[in-house]
Amino acid sequence: MNLNRRVFLQAAGPGLGALRAAGAGLVTVRVLASDTGRPTPSRVRLLDGLGRELVPEGHPAALKYGAQEGDVRFQSRRYSYVNGEFMIAADSLPVRYQILKGFEYLIAEGEIPERARQGVHTVTLQRWSEVGRDGWRGGDIHIHHIAPGTCRLEMEAEDLNVANILTSDFTTDQERFEGRVNAASTRERLIYYSQEFRNHQLGHLCLLNLKELVEPVRTVQAHHYPLHLRVCDRVHEQGGYVSWAHFPSWPGVECPLDVAMEKLDGLEILCVLEPRALPVFMKQVVPELESNDGLRLWYRYLNCGFRLTATAGTDKMTTFVTVGSNRVYARLNGEFTFEKWIEALQQGRTFITNSPLLAFTVNGQEAGTTLRLDSGRQKLVEIHARAQSQLPYRRLEIVRNGEVVAEASPSGPRHRAEIHLELPLRGSCWVAARAMEDVRPYLAAGVDFSQVHSEGGTRLSDLYGTRRPETVFAHTSPLYVLVDSKPIRSWEDAQYYARYLDNAIRWLETDARFASAADKKASIEAFRMGKAIYEARAREAREKAGA
Repeated sequence: MNLNRRVFLQAAGPGLGALRAAGAGLVTVRVLASDTGRPTPSRVRLLDGLGRELVPEGHPAALKYGAQEGDVRFQSRRYSYVNGEFMIAADSLPVRYQILKGFEYLIAEGEIPERARQGVHTVTLQRWSEVGRDGWRGGDIHIHHIAPGTCRLEMEAEDLNVANILTSDFTTDQERFEGRVNAASTRERLIYYSQEFRNHQLGHLCLLNLKELVEPVRTVQAHHYPLHLRVCDRVHEQGGYVSWAHFPSWPGVECPLDVAMEKLDGLEILCVLEPRALPVFMKQVVPELESNDGLRLWYRYLNCGFRLTATAGTDKMTTFVTVGSNRVYARLNGEFTFEKWIEALQQGRTFITNSPLLAFTVNGQEAGTTLRLDSGRQKLVEIHARAQSQLPYRRLEIVRNGEVVAEASPSGPRHRAEIHLELPLRGSCWVAARAMEDVRPYLAAGVDFSQVHSEGGTRLSDLYGTRRPETVFAHTSPLYVLVDSKPIRSWEDAQYYARYLDNAIRWLETDARFASAADKKASIEAFRMGKAIYEARAREAREKAGA
């Protein structure tokens, strides 16, 4: 090995290069976007000829645990964020690279050859998606521990439009809350400080578009009363949006109550845990846990007639997670502003994804819409769904009330799948589209989806840092079809959540902490009211079935 190259590698420690080689020159690598022809921020992984990781000039050789570094490391892979170009020691060539920029640019892989010593080496990232022209903007609703300037670079590199940085009891950035879009934002990269409100048993909430924080802010609420119901009211009074945080991993004690009282706007279906994995926290209150993953719990709510938008976020708080690896796309009408993005969430014009991009209509109407039909006039609805993805998935599916009614396999370079379907009406229902990778091979290989910061896991999590291993997944929010104005009802699912609240009430009676007997009584009474709502919906389902 050339002496200069050996010095370059040794200076950074085993397997990493971070410092300029003694006496060696530097090679500039410029990353261009195909749609603009200009340098563009991106995320880069570099390997030398022996397969050892290198990092660009000026980047730290080792990463600390926090999220302020501007680089990330996950599943034993190191990536560096670069702002349009980077430099490497000429004596390290040839170098293999992998360059990523979100979900809408092709992942670039290739080699920087030895002849690049003579000048600037250029890599062009090919943009293959134009969903932005149709008004879609992707956002991460759940980010922690990151400075706005660092966040903006990472947003640009991951092609993310909206970042919601959430102050909370465990963060030290409460003074950064402004009640408006942060000054580090640009026209296409909007940063907003809001709040995660937490109680480790009742559950966690993402509070978006706040004008004032909801107390307590610097500490976790000490007791299990007052309930999250009052938090939701405080948020809605400000024109804000409430999403249940990391729902698959932490459905919590209070979620069924907040849904019954129609206090929640959405559920974070894609965050922290593979949506088809079983809850990790407070699972003792979840009835029949072994067959009720986060996805099915959401479907059960929808089957009871509750309207809950699908949202997504990363819960990024370390260098092991990439901002926007889970994101929610919302379709705006008109100018892109934070308020219009929140409005699109509120109206359910969303899909969530960690790679596939979805299009979905029913009778030409988009997700979040309510179709009101007369059974005497219309017997069919026309459904169109399309998925395209830079990463492979197994199938595109149409789901009605939790049941798969159509599917298509992807093909071609962008893994395109399409469904055109005339669906017979069978009463009021919700309909959605989803694209999913097969989880079974990973389970057979022993992947532990509950493990945090795994050293190995899934193909997706090799490329995008997530708290736990995830498979390729995307899901639209529902479109609601009301036939003859009859509501969506399911006896089985309403009874399920009545049992869930029974378990919650027993937990409140035996394990919860209250400041007074009156608080305990008020809490239990609220949960009994929620149970009564589910029981009433179960009766409506029985009456509907008997009609």
